[in-house]
Amino acid sequence: MWYHRYRMLIGIYAVAVLVGVREFMVARDEPVDMTNPAWSDMTAVVERVNPEDPDTEFLRAMRAMRDGDEEAFMRHAERALATGVKHNDVLLRAYAQNLLSTGQDWRLVNWTVNRWRRNHPASAETLALPLGQPPRDEAEEELLREELRAIPWIADAEIDRYTDGGKERWRVLLTFIPPHEVDLRQAVEATTYVSLSPEQRARFTVRCSTLADCTLVPRPGT
Repeated sequence: MWYHRYRMLIGIYAVAVLVGVREFMVARDEPVDMTNPAWSDMTAVVERVNPEDPDTEFLRAMRAMRDGDEEAFMRHAERALATGVKHNDVLLRAYAQNLLSTGQDWRLVNWTVNRWRRNHPASAETLALPLGQPPRDEAEEELLREELRAIPWIADAEIDRYTDGGKERWRVLLTFIPPHEVDLRQAVEATTYVSLSPEQRARFTVRCSTLADCTLVPRPGT
C-alpha cells in the first residue's frame, strides 16, 4: 500500500505533529482534546506506519484512557515504558497519576513520580492527589495550602472541586520544585493533618507509613 513506501517519513511527520500540537496547546494553558477526531485519525495513521514504536503504544494508551478502558491504558503504557522511553512527558505523568489514583503501593507510586520528574524537571504538569475530606471552610483551605507548600518538593497546591460519576469530589493539584526527591506520603500527612479538628491539630501531628496508613503522633508536652 502507499504508506509502505513512505513509512519512515509519515511516522516522523505524525509524531512531530502530535508533539507540536501538544506543545502548542500546553503553551496556551489548554488541555489536549483527545475527543477530537483528528487525534483518532493520527493514531490510526501511526498504527499503520509504525505499530511497534513506543509512541504508538502511547497513542493507544491515551485512546484507551479517553474510552475509559483502564486495563488497556495500563497495558499499552507499560509496553511503551518497558522500552525505556523517557522523552514522553505526558506518558510518564499519566502512568504515575494512574498508579496514585488506583491506590497502588506507595513505593511504586513514588518511584514512577520521581522517574517522571527526573526526566522532565521543567514540566508544569500537575499531579492530582485525592482528598478524602474537603476543607471545611476558607481558613482550612488556606491552612492546607500552607502545609503543602511547606514540603520542599511542592511549588504550589491548587484545591480543585470536580464531579465524577455524578458525585462531587475534591483533589489537590500539586506542582513541583526540582530537583527535590518526591515522597507523596508527606503530602498525605499534610492533607490528613488539616482534616483533623482544631483541638486535635493542637495536640497531634501526623505520620504516614504508606499513602493510606497514617497515625497521630502526640506533640511534645501534650
